[in-house]
Amino acid sequence: MMTNNSLSCVKEASEYLLTLDNIIIFTHERPDGDAIGSVFALQKALKRSGKMADVYFSESLSARDSALINENTYISKRRANHDYSVCIALDCGNFERLETFDKRKMLNIPILNIDHHQDNTLFGARNFVDSKACATAEIIFDILLAGKNEITGDIANCLLMGIMLDTGGLRFDNTNANVLRKVATLVDLGAEYNLIVKNIYFTKPLGVMTLESDVILAHTKIACNGKFAYAYLSEKLLDKHKTKYKDTEGTIDYIRTIDGLIITAILSKNKDGFRVSLRSNNANYPVSTIAKEMSGGGHKLAAGCTINVNTIEEAEKILLEKVSSILK
Repeated sequence: MMTNNSLSCVKEASEYLLTLDNIIIFTHERPDGDAIGSVFALQKALKRSGKMADVYFSESLSARDSALINENTYISKRRANHDYSVCIALDCGNFERLETFDKRKMLNIPILNIDHHQDNTLFGARNFVDSKACATAEIIFDILLAGKNEITGDIANCLLMGIMLDTGGLRFDNTNANVLRKVATLVDLGAEYNLIVKNIYFTKPLGVMTLESDVILAHTKIACNGKFAYAYLSEKLLDKHKTKYKDTEGTIDYIRTIDGLIITAILSKNKDGFRVSLRSNNANYPVSTIAKEMSGGGHKLAAGCTINVNTIEEAEKILLEKVSSILK
């Protein structure tokens, strides 16, 4: 979908980037691997072009992401007495989900919105949204190539991390021949494929492993005749296993492999109620429909939203009603 403020192609997006400086880069709340990889890849490329570019995260990265990115060039609060000229929003479908240090302040500077979610609201002053891309990292890769930017090994690592995590290790339906060719190119450019695969799929903190075992044994609920499974990652449960929510990105994919499931959900507490991460194993049952009904969004097979209620019992009841209406 294009509007008058949409950039029409990667070449135009790349040329527009060259006009920007004094940049702050944001992504969505509770950033996943694609968001993190995209943010740092773009920051590194901008800095190599002589641009000033800050990255903002409200909290520290997970141990896994820190190991893969090998980078700590981000800020967790606004620089004192510094005003940015432009904001780049990555991997975020709407302005409400954008994690910033001051939403009101952000309304005063132009936003370049780069994303791959099909339900993106085109909230930027300029927008480049490609819903056919498997990940925002793929879009950043295309933009950097179009601008003939040098993609160094560390930039390639960030991009490959984003692509791998948003394709489930090249296993999800958004993986195609074009994506595989780009992965091969990133490896040729210096991305450490074996290191990335090892850190994502073959290395896990003991606390996360015991948490996942506990979730399956005692905290996963099955409904809708075995087609829906969900679990609540409470603060008490996380504390029991000495882990943080940011380290549990793969837990929902661990649950969704149960035979017969179509939809899987993970609930967690946030300041507005309960955050819900949703996955579907079948495009005929899109979880983006459920998320959109509750002011969230995402893809057909992966989406998220917040249920604004006070108790987990209320949240589970609402979620079960929404999922049941899809699966009936």
